[in-house]
Amino acid sequence: MHFNVNKPIVAAVFLLAATAAQAQRPVLADDLPLIDNAWSNDGDKFSFVILGDKTSGGEGKWPIYDRAVDAINLLNPDFVITVGDMIPGHMDTRPPWDAEWAEYMEHAKRIEAPLFLTVGNHDIANLECYQFWNEDFGRTYYSFEYKGCHFLIFNTEEERIDGRGPAWQKMMAWTRADLATSSDARHTFIFFHKPMWDDPRFVDDWAQIEAALGDREFTVVAGHEHYHSTLFKNGNAYVIQSATGGGLGLSEVKAWGGFHSFGHVTVDGEKTSYAVVEPEGGIWPVDVAPAAFRKAVTHELVKADALPGADFSAESVVLQTRFMLHNVLDKDVTIRLMMENFQETGWVVPLRVGGQWRMDEGVLITEKSLAPGESTAIMQTFSIPQNRLSFPPDVGWSVKYDGHWLEKEGMRMVEITTLPIHPVATYKAPETVQLIGTFPLGFIDTKPLPDSPAKANAKFYHRFGPEDGYDPSATYDGGLQWRAITPQGFGLINANALLGTRDHVAAYVSCAVYAPEAQTTHAIVAADNFSQTYVNGILVEDGQDFGAPGSFVHPKLALKKGWNTVVVKLINNRGDWFLRFLIADPKESLKIMGKMPVA
Repeated sequence: MHFNVNKPIVAAVFLLAATAAQAQRPVLADDLPLIDNAWSNDGDKFSFVILGDKTSGGEGKWPIYDRAVDAINLLNPDFVITVGDMIPGHMDTRPPWDAEWAEYMEHAKRIEAPLFLTVGNHDIANLECYQFWNEDFGRTYYSFEYKGCHFLIFNTEEERIDGRGPAWQKMMAWTRADLATSSDARHTFIFFHKPMWDDPRFVDDWAQIEAALGDREFTVVAGHEHYHSTLFKNGNAYVIQSATGGGLGLSEVKAWGGFHSFGHVTVDGEKTSYAVVEPEGGIWPVDVAPAAFRKAVTHELVKADALPGADFSAESVVLQTRFMLHNVLDKDVTIRLMMENFQETGWVVPLRVGGQWRMDEGVLITEKSLAPGESTAIMQTFSIPQNRLSFPPDVGWSVKYDGHWLEKEGMRMVEITTLPIHPVATYKAPETVQLIGTFPLGFIDTKPLPDSPAKANAKFYHRFGPEDGYDPSATYDGGLQWRAITPQGFGLINANALLGTRDHVAAYVSCAVYAPEAQTTHAIVAADNFSQTYVNGILVEDGQDFGAPGSFVHPKLALKKGWNTVVVKLINNRGDWFLRFLIADPKESLKIMGKMPVA
C-alpha cells in the first residue's frame, strides 16, 4: 500500500460531491466516449474529514468554520474528526465551560456526519476542565475500527493529572496494547493535538508509539500549531492540520501553510489520499506545505551570535553581535532582520542608526537580498547599561519569498530567541538538576505586571525554603522533597510532564556550579509563565521575568570561588508550564552538576 497525495486542483469545493465511488467496472457499450482509467474495486471505499483548531485567535471567525461545514456536508464523508482546541477553555467553573461548548455545538451540530472529538490543550487546560470533559464526553483517548482501518485518538493533555505518572503511563500501556491488537489493519490513522514528533516535550513518548507501530503503514495527524505542514518518514505522512476558523497568520505562499483548511481523506483499496481543502479556496495535496520549507525559514536563514571579549564589569557594556544570513531556499529572498522591543530593553546602538539599519517604533530593522545559496554577515555593536544587560531584545525576521512576506515564529523551547550576551557555543545545559514543587501561590492578578509583581501576588517574594538550593535532608510545605531530573533537549524542563498541570503555583529547579575563581557570568532563562533566579540564596533582582521585553532573561550569576547554588523559581499562572535554563561558560572553567559532590 502506498500513501498517495492528490494532485493540486484549484476548483470549487462543491465539485467534489460529484465524485462517486464505484465498487466495480459497470457493463458498458464499446463506443462510449470514455477514457477508461482504473475503476475502484473496493466495496469498502470511504472518506472522512479532519477539522483543525477553532480557538486561539478564532474569535469572530465562525463564518470560516461555517463555510467549512457547508463544504463538508457537500462532500458527504462517512465521519469527521477534530484535532482539538474546539473552545478557548482555561476556566475552573461550570458556567463558562457550558457556555463555550454551547457556542461550539451551535455550529458543529450542522455537520451531518458523525463527529469524533480529540482533546486539545485549551479544551483540557487544567484539572477542572479535565473533570468537565469526563462528565460531558467521557473518554479522553480511545480507538475504533472502520472498514478495515484502525483509528487511534491519543490525548497529549493527559499529563494534566500527574505528568508522566500513573495516568500517563496507563494511557501509554493502553496505546501499545491497542496497536498490538490492530496490526492487521489495512491502514492506521493516529490523531492527537500537539505534534508529538516535532515537540521536544513528547519526543520520548512518540518514539515508544512509533516502535509499537512497527512496519505497518500509518498516517499521523496533529493540530495545535495553526498552520499546515507535512513530512514523510518511511513513506508515512506526518501532518499538522492547519486551523479551521482558528487564529493563524494568513499567507499567499502555500508552502508556508498559512491558510484555513480541513483535511479530506479517502481510503480506496490499497490507496490512501489526503486532500487539503480551503473552505473558500482550492484543493491541494497533503504536502502542499512541506515541513522542510517552514524549518528553513524559521531556523536556517539567520544565525545570531555574540562575539567574545565583552567587558561585563564595565558600567556600560559594549557588545558586538554578528548575524549570519544564508539563503537555503530555491528562490531569491529578502531577509528583513528585526530586533524587537528594542527601546524597552534599555539597549542602545552607539553607532549612528542609518545606512543598512533603521529604527521603526522601537524595532531596529535592516534588510538584505540574497540569491539561492548566497551568504553574508552583518555586524552591529550595542551599548548596554549594567542594570539592563539581563533584558536583551528579541531577534526575529521576515522573509520575502515569491513576492510575499513570511514572518518567522519564535520557538523558545528549541532556540534562543533573544540576542545572546555570550557566544552561543559557550552556553551549557545541566545534565541533571534537582526539582521540587508545587507550592500554592493563590490567584495571580496579571494586570499590575510587569511593573508591580508584589501587587500581582505577594507570594512571588515569599521564601518557601528551596531558594537556598538543594538540601537532601529538607522537607517543605507538608512533605515536599527535592528529586533529580534530566532536562530534555537543550535545557528544557517540562513542568507538565514532571509535576502535572497546576494553576497558580511555583516550583524550583536547582543546580550546583563550581568556579575555580570568583567570576561573573549569565544564565539564560525562558519561563512559561514567570521566573526568578537565586545565586547562593540571594535573589538576582535584575534577572526577574514577570513580562520582560524579550522572550528570555539573562540573569547575572555572581559566582564565588568554589561551589555555588543556582536556583530558578518557576511560576505558573494557568495551563502549560515549562522552563529553559542554560548557563554561559565563556572561560570553559565551570562544572555544572545537579548537586554538589559529597566530600
